[in-house]
Amino acid sequence: MDVVKYKCTVNLPVYSMQLNIDNEQLIKDIIHHRKNFPEGEPSNVKAWRSSYKTHKQTETFDPYIDKILDAVDRIRISDPESFSRLELCTYKVQDFWALMYEEGDRTVRHTHYPCTWASCYYAYVDEDSAPIKFDRLRIKPKSGTLLLWNGSLFHSVPKTKGKRIAISANLIIDDFG
Repeated sequence: MDVVKYKCTVNLPVYSMQLNIDNEQLIKDIIHHRKNFPEGEPSNVKAWRSSYKTHKQTETFDPYIDKILDAVDRIRISDPESFSRLELCTYKVQDFWALMYEEGDRTVRHTHYPCTWASCYYAYVDEDSAPIKFDRLRIKPKSGTLLLWNGSLFHSVPKTKGKRIAISANLIIDDFG
């Protein structure tokens, strides 16, 4: 039996929200974590990146994770049409990591499937930092911005000129409500 592949075009939103996070403290926490884990781990991110299980290695980032989860709830409530049955769900962190981009660093095109949501909070972004690309959609984040998108969306970061310091999390459904 032959496999037939159909492609459909689906408009999936990428949400952006400013968060009230002490970015100076978050940057200190990331730098401290990097000193303890200087090698990072190989991945699609061609920059220093902590373990995907950073949230299990330390409780340092728990307050930031809580703010991300709170923001997901606010985003969910703000767009009930896009969330449908998901409006009753609660989410939990499957993976969490910190990133530090320097000049020339990049991220290869990838998804976070099978996770429901992927997120990135930008603690610091230079003006000449590269955008995050969702194929044709390009978003140039600013310091203090959280981006949230469906985990199936392909995205990448081209080689950057400027620095960027961020935390990212993959979220999965904890309870359907």
